[in-house]
Amino acid sequence: MIKRIRPNRRRNLNAQPLQGGKTALARMLVALMVLTAGAGAGWYGWQRVGPDLVAWADRCFMIRTVDLTETRRVSREQVLALLDLPTDRGLLRTDPAVLQRALETHPWIRRASVRRMFPETLAVDVQEREPVAILRTGGRDFLVDYEGVLLAERPAQDDETLPVLKGVDYVEAVFREPWTAERLQTGIALAGLLVQAVGRPPVVVDLGTPGDFVAYDAGFRLRFGDGQFGDKVDRYRQVSDRVFDRWGDRERAASARHVEVDLRFRDKVIVREGR
Repeated sequence: MIKRIRPNRRRNLNAQPLQGGKTALARMLVALMVLTAGAGAGWYGWQRVGPDLVAWADRCFMIRTVDLTETRRVSREQVLALLDLPTDRGLLRTDPAVLQRALETHPWIRRASVRRMFPETLAVDVQEREPVAILRTGGRDFLVDYEGVLLAERPAQDDETLPVLKGVDYVEAVFREPWTAERLQTGIALAGLLVQAVGRPPVVVDLGTPGDFVAYDAGFRLRFGDGQFGDKVDRYRQVSDRVFDRWGDRERAASARHVEVDLRFRDKVIVREGR
């Protein structure tokens, strides 16, 4: 009997044709090259044509109205001068963030917001700073807000009820190093507490000695030290009328007699005269 030798039909079913894999990879590389070339050509074309298209479209949205919220300290003319809008500029080529930074360079403007309202309006919202104290330095008086920012030199016959801060150099106040700003803010807070407690503005707060805040009320020198001002002011409020009745009605003013009220020590009020 003659037996036929059959070829081995068993094979690895997981094996993939080598030639097919190379072809697929080549196609992917070609597609990637085409996409890259297309993107590069598109970017190059946009660089040449895009600015002209934007300028053309911008003319359709020219700024015809600047809508400004009501302000007390900063005039509309000052706001427009800070915005410095070109006459040929539309909303598309206007950057609100740049205009916002320009507005916030003004000392009286604490925060600004600029929005584009199509088709022709630029909306400007301005939050102004409010003077809460007077900084007396170098023989001059300056208005400051609650953050300790110098706003302007105090006009003649301005508000006489604002508390007065002293003991801070003008240059230090302008540059507003963190520790200087903190001293100013603390002095403003202490002055506010005193005015609320005794109701006798103006109050003077001396910031000249670090760690020892000193205030002057009705000629009395009040030593607060540092910290826990709410408790110390409350102690002074409880005894202020008696202190004033005893030391404030004499022939010489309390300031001339150097009357000092020491509030630095817990639960104590110490009154000294003649120091």
